[in-house]
Amino acid sequence: MSESFKGALVKGVKHPRTRPWLAVAAEVPATFAAHAAWADSPPAAMGLTLAAGGVTVATWLAGKGSHALRRVGATISAGAASGYLLLGTAVTEPWDPALLSALGIGGPALAVTWNIIQALRVNPDAAKGGEKGHSETGVLTKAIGSAKVALRGKPKVEPNKVTADLQLSGGEVSVDELGNRIKHIAGELGVSPNSVKILADPDHADRATLVVIPEDMLKQATPWPGPSALGGSITDPVVIGIYEDGETAQLWFPWAQGRNATHFLTAGMNGSGKSAGVSVAMTEVLTRRDVIVWAVDPSKGLQTFGPFLPHLDWVEMTASGGEAMIDALTQVITARANEMGKAGFKNWTPEVHDRLGMPYMVVWIEEAARFFRDGTEMEGLVMEARSAGISVIISLQRPSSTSMPTDVREQLGGALVFGVKGGTTADMALPEDVRDAGARPEVWQNRRPGYAYLVAPGVDEERYPFPMRTYLIADEDIEGVLAIAPRPTADPVTAAAAGDAYADRARYDAAVAVGEALEDAGVDPDNTVPESLEATMRARQQQEEADREAVLDRQVERAVMEAAGIDPAAAPDPDVDPDREIPPVPANEVWSLGQPTARQEPRRRLTPAEAEAELLLVLEEFRAEDRELIGPRDFAPHWGKDGRLNRSRAWLSAQLGDLADAGIHLAETADEGTYRLLYPEHADA
Repeated sequence: MSESFKGALVKGVKHPRTRPWLAVAAEVPATFAAHAAWADSPPAAMGLTLAAGGVTVATWLAGKGSHALRRVGATISAGAASGYLLLGTAVTEPWDPALLSALGIGGPALAVTWNIIQALRVNPDAAKGGEKGHSETGVLTKAIGSAKVALRGKPKVEPNKVTADLQLSGGEVSVDELGNRIKHIAGELGVSPNSVKILADPDHADRATLVVIPEDMLKQATPWPGPSALGGSITDPVVIGIYEDGETAQLWFPWAQGRNATHFLTAGMNGSGKSAGVSVAMTEVLTRRDVIVWAVDPSKGLQTFGPFLPHLDWVEMTASGGEAMIDALTQVITARANEMGKAGFKNWTPEVHDRLGMPYMVVWIEEAARFFRDGTEMEGLVMEARSAGISVIISLQRPSSTSMPTDVREQLGGALVFGVKGGTTADMALPEDVRDAGARPEVWQNRRPGYAYLVAPGVDEERYPFPMRTYLIADEDIEGVLAIAPRPTADPVTAAAAGDAYADRARYDAAVAVGEALEDAGVDPDNTVPESLEATMRARQQQEEADREAVLDRQVERAVMEAAGIDPAAAPDPDVDPDREIPPVPANEVWSLGQPTARQEPRRRLTPAEAEAELLLVLEEFRAEDRELIGPRDFAPHWGKDGRLNRSRAWLSAQLGDLADAGIHLAETADEGTYRLLYPEHADA
């Protein structure tokens, strides 16, 4: 107990906030000793007078550059201390009641003042052992912990924004570690975690910038102000919203000097404003003179594309139609790249449109996870499209490995990330350094529609961790501006390469014309046009399976021809009679590697419901084997066109992820792609 008391006493005496009180207490014995030695010495009195004046002046001069309050306080304290010593030594007795009263009142007042100044500026408990000139910021000592962080100059204070340059003690704290403590910093400051940003200095690892924006200025959505470059080029910036400091948020699609052409990932949970935000960007794009848009949405269809229908060069609202478009793009990329290469272009520029009549292309794929689950291949599309003057927007709710292949995600150079469900999804959608700097889309979820983070080539990297909000745009705004916007069309090379699927695409201009005619005749088109469109949609839905098979047949035929060294686009051999009958194959056998084998009937393609039921049967078989952990690799004998599940590995991965989310048959583990097999108890009938 005595040792603890002694240690606490020593610690208390050494504490920086005890020092002003010790200085006041030391005045009494110092004055008594000086009076006893020099009370009757005129030279000593003169020396004390000069010393008191010199200390006071020196204190004032030494305080240059300090805060005015500290400079004045230090000068007053030095003058009072030296003046008291002079008075008690040469002018009066040190035990004089007036002198002791002055010390008893003024001394504690000065000591308390210094304690307040120290408390507001620095936490002395945490400022031990730092290098000279490196004191902590003080106000954040609890959040930062024992880390040594100093201010590099006076913080910049603007309306609703505070910027402070920080100096980090090398080897003791890093920018990443500060980023990991943003929630603690926000808690100490009493603001939202999204209000705090830690920006790294790209040239100095021991420097960072702390930015605090206390008030959310995006609570009120900003109405769309109209097109930013009506009739301009797609190389002009596409303005989609505003940042919290009032600056416009803008992005780019094509290549330019110092900036790559870009594909975009658009991620966000239901209700986060994802589709509405992309609609703002697409409205901007469709007001330009040298770009066309192909669009797919197999889920929401008219809800997303309604006001855009007459202005989209190709639009599909079924899964089979989307697959046909994606399949056609394989040929379109090659044809466009070859044509541009012949003319000497390495990348698409406005000159390509001027000379070749070839517009830039934006391919907008909504609910892309559905295509990935069905095994639609997009790796080649995103890897090769940029050089052919094509940007792809892949929009989905959760960019996990079960929703989209990682090879596709790695090729998406831009990201527009709206509110997401949790931090894991945010980690998948945003770069690590942007997350470390303070980007937190999981804070919004779907409570702040339109809020997003924009990460893309051409955007100032310091803007990456700052939230923006897309403009609020109505269907009437879209229809009104697109009615007067340029209407570029696909060039002959692109149209020919897209083939029959493009030539036979649904056209919605006629429906709009019918609606206008009915309106002129006094008939309400709202009760007529949608019904005709719905009828068209129903008819196309009935053909979906047939169209899907046609796409697969084209892909197989093209693969066979390429393997045989035949150009799929080449004209047929004129010496071959296409009407010549092929000799019949014996009914009971086919030939394989020169040997007759029994004929195998082609496997019927399972419906989605049948495939899902088959998957549950496989899980039951695994349970019979007392399996504990399973993954896609365990289903290798069953996937593929001729496998038991009759589906691709991508479809299987997505199904396993959905089952794990449901938590009945599977549960996630710490290893991605590995699941714990659950054994649910079946209720009695």
